[in-house]
Amino acid sequence: MGYSVAVAQILRSSSGYVSGEEIAKTLGVTRASVWKCVKNLRNMGFDVSASTNKGYKLESVPDVPSAPVLSSLLSTSLIGKTIEYHEQISSTNDRAMTLGLSGAPSGTVVTASMQSSGKARNGETWSSPSGKNLYLSILIRPEVSLARAKEIADLALESLYLSVIRFFPESGFLFNSDGLFFHEKKLGGVLCDVRGEIDRIHHMAVGIGLNVSHSENASGAGSLFSLTGKMLSRAEFTVASLEEFEKLYLTWKDNE
Repeated sequence: MGYSVAVAQILRSSSGYVSGEEIAKTLGVTRASVWKCVKNLRNMGFDVSASTNKGYKLESVPDVPSAPVLSSLLSTSLIGKTIEYHEQISSTNDRAMTLGLSGAPSGTVVTASMQSSGKARNGETWSSPSGKNLYLSILIRPEVSLARAKEIADLALESLYLSVIRFFPESGFLFNSDGLFFHEKKLGGVLCDVRGEIDRIHHMAVGIGLNVSHSENASGAGSLFSLTGKMLSRAEFTVASLEEFEKLYLTWKDNE
């Protein structure tokens, strides 16, 4: 990835054009290197426009929450330093728990475009069609008692809410212990799997699901697109969720 990540973050932080000369100066590289980074980003699906007199502008990011795309967008210190993406998987939570057993570091993220056996609370299934929604699990090692697992689930619910509010600040979204809602319609939720002993969590998979763009289903569950008419990138929502979760989680750990 090299400097492509840094170029993506510079472009993402600006609402307008950024000159190639300014980017090169910021990164300490040549303008030719900046151009190569822009080509790499375009090859990953980033829509970067170029103007001879203005420079470069990030028009949109890919809709795929793959490791290269997320790494190009994330500004976190712990969460998402290791990312595993699957086109299809049975369950991101199951995979995160397996990675936990194998010694994967805290903050490891598993994302997918589709789940064949997506899990919801109380043993129910979470509809997980391909290319439509956010399916995300975060492996953490909080080193607290099992009794405090719900505190972390609550942090994840709040982070889900805050990530949506980033894009829809004036909308009537609400969250409670059952999930994220728009009036009576459920849009997302959190499921945590834990392995440990009474006095200590060994590792934990924090699963976050958000209905981004599917049509309303028979159960009445809505999606952001069906309710707002706006189609936004799953990668953008994934990044927002990870960044908001890290803020809340690190603050929570500091206050233990």
